[in-house]
Amino acid sequence: MSELKFGERIREVRKNAGCSQKEFCAMLDIPQSTLSAYETDRMQPTVVSLVNIATTFNVSLDWLCGIEKSVSTFGTMGDALGAVYDLAEIAGLKIDFKINDHLPNDTETANERWSVQMTVYGNDSANPNNTEFCNGIRQISENISDLDSYSISNETYETEKVRLKEYYSHPISRKEFPKLSREERQKKHIEWVKQHLNDE
Repeated sequence: MSELKFGERIREVRKNAGCSQKEFCAMLDIPQSTLSAYETDRMQPTVVSLVNIATTFNVSLDWLCGIEKSVSTFGTMGDALGAVYDLAEIAGLKIDFKINDHLPNDTETANERWSVQMTVYGNDSANPNNTEFCNGIRQISENISDLDSYSISNETYETEKVRLKEYYSHPISRKEFPKLSREERQKKHIEWVKQHLNDE
């Protein structure tokens, strides 16, 4: 069972969650020495530990055990929408959301349809992950188009998915959201409103 390399996967879960070993251990209620042994494959996690990791960090047991190649599985629309939150919380990645739900006379036309858009600008010096994200999305778009037009096989498509994940395998971190008092938050909100009124 050691060939499953639980350590790499547990470490990946922890890093994706933006946790230090100490924070991760506190969430799982395990000693840090135990986690260190898991991550270095000196000790295999118990079934209870695996279930705890899977449920706490919303990853599948099949992935933790090496059965699935991908960490992400969507069983519900809530899972998919949760992934949008995860995207929006990546440090150095800025997504602009546009919701078009105010249609003239509440009627859809060929030019006016109920829609949502997520835009990422590739050349954004303030958000360095935007460039790689846009390049990756372009590759995904091409692969999906090739699959839909039958120019590549399902096997090639799956191989391309794995290749893309491996190419962009360097770690990312989550945005830090400061914990503010109500007064501090109100002050920041007023500053934000003034700034955006000036921008307009």
